[in-house]
Amino acid sequence: MFIVFIFSILIFFLFFRVAPVVIGAGNPLAPAKASFDPVSAAAGSAMQGNPSGSSWLGSPPPDILTGVSQMFHQAIGFLKNILTFNFGYSRYTFKPVSHEILIRLPYTLAIYLVGILTPILIGYALAVKAVKHRGRIFDYLITISSLISYVVPSYVLLLLLYYFLAFLPKVYYDIYIFPLPTRAPIISSRISVEELFYMIWYLIPIYIALITTSFGQWAYYIRQLLISEAEKDYVVSSRAIGKDEEYIIKKEIIPNIRGPIATSVAYTIPTVFGGSIVLEMLTSWPGVASYAYNALSLGDFPAIVGFYTISVILIIISLYITDVLIAILDPRVKLS
Repeated sequence: MFIVFIFSILIFFLFFRVAPVVIGAGNPLAPAKASFDPVSAAAGSAMQGNPSGSSWLGSPPPDILTGVSQMFHQAIGFLKNILTFNFGYSRYTFKPVSHEILIRLPYTLAIYLVGILTPILIGYALAVKAVKHRGRIFDYLITISSLISYVVPSYVLLLLLYYFLAFLPKVYYDIYIFPLPTRAPIISSRISVEELFYMIWYLIPIYIALITTSFGQWAYYIRQLLISEAEKDYVVSSRAIGKDEEYIIKKEIIPNIRGPIATSVAYTIPTVFGGSIVLEMLTSWPGVASYAYNALSLGDFPAIVGFYTISVILIIISLYITDVLIAILDPRVKLS
């Protein structure tokens, strides 16, 4: 996993170091030019008042590094700072990128730990109920509601909630059922009690939109896993000898689908960090996703690097944990 991480970071470096030069009809082996090289441009931000922009990349010896040697030197400096989580200073806020991400991370987690994990639990419970009542009206209702939930974007439902439960009540009755995203929560390391209650009130429509539009994909996916597993020979044999259907589902089928579910959940872990750019921009929420979007829009290369690096780390860690969980939870897999 560490090797995968190193290669992914080096590929990222080469893409942003070589590709802009080639696109600009330059020679990637020639000494880098700031106009074509975002890495050098980030270093050049020190000339614009950034006190630490160049130190993040390392200072190459003057007049002796050209071509491949310069690229190699920059790659080593790049990798060294990545491994120490020293992403440098933002080119526009002039604050450490690690600090900028860290102060926004709790706001993103506040949304997506609830907005992602809750739909998984709801979808799992509904899928098991649907399979227990397979072919009946309850099963059809869960299937239809799951498909509707799956196709409706969360931001569309959130807009409807804002319009009918925030805007219209304010206009006609001068009351707020939910707050409009006109005053976003203030980023701060210390939150007052009043601000905390405001944040909870602010989060309720976001939670409703996320949970309502996300549980369906999990309910439908897990239901299909259960049905597929229920048609295998060992299940047919269990029914033939008279085992109870609920016992078969709970003790024989569910243990065999934990692996695929764990893998699917693992792929959602990085989204907890990245969040939804559309949702955070729509709600004026000061999370990591909106910060990453602004970094991309403004060409804030150190911030882009920080966001990419942490996303890669989360993916690698989640996949590693999934491998371990599958070996523990899946009775068909043995630890070597």
